[in-house]
Amino acid sequence: MHVLLTGGTGLIGSRLGISLVRAGHTVTSMTRSGKAAELPFPNNCIQWNHQDVMAADVLFGNSESYDAVIHLAGEPVAQRWTRRARERIHSSRVQSSRALIESLKRGRTPPPIWINASAVGIYGNAGSVQLTEKSDRGAGFLSDVCFDWEAELKALSPSTRAVAVRFGVVLSLAGGALPKMLGPIQYGLGGNIASGKQWISWIHVDDAVRAILHVLSQDSITGPINVVAPEALTNGEFTEKLTATLKMPGFISVPKIVLKAILGEMSTILVDGANVFPNKLLASGFVFSFPSLQSAFDNLFGPSPIRGAHYFYASQWIKKPVDETFDFFSRAENLEKITPPELAFKIIAKSSSEMGRGLLIDYTLRIKKVPIHWRTRIESWNPPHSFVDTQLRGPYRIWHHTHHFEALGDGTLMSDVVQYKMHAWPFGDVALPFVQGDITSIFSYRKKVISKIV
Repeated sequence: MHVLLTGGTGLIGSRLGISLVRAGHTVTSMTRSGKAAELPFPNNCIQWNHQDVMAADVLFGNSESYDAVIHLAGEPVAQRWTRRARERIHSSRVQSSRALIESLKRGRTPPPIWINASAVGIYGNAGSVQLTEKSDRGAGFLSDVCFDWEAELKALSPSTRAVAVRFGVVLSLAGGALPKMLGPIQYGLGGNIASGKQWISWIHVDDAVRAILHVLSQDSITGPINVVAPEALTNGEFTEKLTATLKMPGFISVPKIVLKAILGEMSTILVDGANVFPNKLLASGFVFSFPSLQSAFDNLFGPSPIRGAHYFYASQWIKKPVDETFDFFSRAENLEKITPPELAFKIIAKSSSEMGRGLLIDYTLRIKKVPIHWRTRIESWNPPHSFVDTQLRGPYRIWHHTHHFEALGDGTLMSDVVQYKMHAWPFGDVALPFVQGDITSIFSYRKKVISKIV
């Protein structure tokens, strides 16, 4: 298929774009920047302001009509709901759908399939009653946004199969709600939010992506569909499983009034909930990879979670074969080329001239103008697919960096997963905001340089 995708830089959209290409589809993305290199998969990219109706020749160019549209773009909900924030949250969803539908109407033929993001927030605060796609909408700001969002699909051509995927809380360590939940739990301060009786309907990010691909391929699925795991839990049950997985206590509850004072009306995301069931998804034959919360946590955290660990994820598509890409990144000296100059990165010694498992690399750099001696060991070596380096000496208590390389389209998907922990934990986490900013900046610089020299 030729798929038009919005929201391709987001948590779900970026993974979905990769999965679409893996499946042999062609992807055209619509982003604010219009820069294809910002997305971790090969794509044609169109610059788009979500409120603009585009001329058919701009949207279609000389290509055939799209076989499917997957519209995931939207302003993050997890922010204080000021008047302007409310407007952005609403317009980025409702007006973007309206503008995109109007743009596509100007094309030669309507898209056969339209998959639009929505959320279980449409059900409002529904208590413990189990909800399916046939349940009534609830009340509140998010319910209004989701209702208006889905209502825009009525303007589609009758020949278009329209589906509104109602996502629950998407679990991933690369973004979304879970990393925010980890903060207090990592320091032994985790506990119920408010009463702990509100329901959380969740889904593992991989299952969320697989569900969209499933909807894309199943002609029988139309209308709203709940994209949540079959095991909803109360906040208290969710917190208990999370603290047990991380082997941390969880006895300090956060009162509703405190959340209201800190977050304003946005606190309703945390204190309200709905027990949502994926009735249509299961009936259509979808099989969850992570049907239980424990199976999701086991996958995300691994068999031996490290207390106090933080995670960083980055991915980039490179228009080079896997062998060439792996070869470039497996040469230690190339690290100097892709590291910001202000870090003064320099290799001073290697235990062998050959890269491979057990190799020791010593180098110096400057962090905030402070000279640092860093020693790394290559823990695993699996050319041209992956290698892992671990810090033996340096600014972190733990630094475990996994490099993945995968053939994708006519190039390579390069993915970095970093697990790190500060010295003198938990007190060392005082510097965490600065460290996270530095890591993000370093990888952003790498991405720009790599796109030019690799």
